Order: sequence, then C-alpha cells, then structure tokens
Amino acid sequence: MAAPCTGVILAGGLNTRFDGQNKAFIKIGGKRIVDRLLDVYTRLFEQVVLVTNDPAAYMDVDALIVSDHYAVRSSLNGLHAGLFAASHEYAFFAACDTPFIKGALVQLVLAHIAPKADIFMPSTSAGYEPMFAVYRKTCLPAMAWQLEHDRLKIQGLFRKLRVKTVAEADLREVDPELVSFFNVNTPEDLIRAETFRKGNR
Repeated sequence: MAAPCTGVILAGGLNTRFDGQNKAFIKIGGKRIVDRLLDVYTRLFEQVVLVTNDPAAYMDVDALIVSDHYAVRSSLNGLHAGLFAASHEYAFFAACDTPFIKGALVQLVLAHIAPKADIFMPSTSAGYEPMFAVYRKTCLPAMAWQLEHDRLKIQGLFRKLRVKTVAEADLREVDPELVSFFNVNTPEDLIRAETFRKGNR
C-alpha cells in the first residue's frame, strides 16, 4: 500500500427503487452486501468509516458511523463526510450496493496513490468510477465549496483538483469482468447478482 488509507462505505442512498428497503442489508447468497464489503475492508484498512443518515440502523456494524454535514442529498455530501472523518490523509470509497468488490482491485487503486495528485480513480470505456476511488484530504475545501454553492456533481471536482487514473487494461488484469463496479440498483440487478454469484462462486 502506497500510503495509510481509511476505507469508507457510502450508505446514504434513498433506495427508491427498492420500495425504501436499505440496499446495504439486501442479502446475496445469504450475506448482506454491507457485510461482504466489510470482509474486504477489514483486511485492507485499519479504520473503516460508514456514512449514513440513519445511524441507528447500523449499530451492529463494526465501523465508525458518521452522517452528512450538509442538508443536501448527494453522493458528494457522503464523500465529504467520510473524508472529513477519516483519520488518514487518504480515504478509499465504495457504495453500499456493490456486492462483488475484489480486494485486489482496491489494492491496485491504492497502489496509484502519489503525492502529486488528489483523486485516484479507475477509468474505463464507460468513463470514470468516482464511487470506487481514493480521495485525499486536500479535496475537502473544494468539496465544501461545491456543497455550499449547490453544485453537487462529483465531476465538478475534477476541474479543480489533480486526478490520477488507473487504466482499464490494468483493472482487467485483476478483475477481468470488472465485477467490482457492479451495483444493485434495481430488483432486476439483484436477480443478476444472484445468478452471477452462483456462476462464479
């Protein structure tokens, strides 16, 4: 690992496509997605932070539970809260609805941490993966400015800060199908996830 890093799980979504059911607690192969993430995180990070606006729901999760600092709902808000709470200079982020994250791919992103950049993230033919990325504490002022000015797109940071990308070819060497980026957004995705798990476990 290039530098000490905190692992952050973002669990602040509205879950509207699951009738309000918390996606972090959806079970795939009998195991909650949040627990699948924790299995990976606890092997890689000394500190694990979980960002949620429903802290009481996560009392059984062994992590530092924090909430958004701003009233607006956005992924950027979660990034800011998690990075603010991190005890290290760098924090790796993933969403609570990504059940198949591979530790080797996380380590690959971490290996790209270097002093001359602020954000370290995968880049594929589909675009950047800002929700599977490392952010440095130097991002906090720009994040706060955007939140205070209602500019909620994470991509707005990329024009202000130094971004280092990890190429798709390198990503596929450790995660050939890029399953680490698969997230469960809909009931149909959940069916796909169970099918994938049975075919690959």
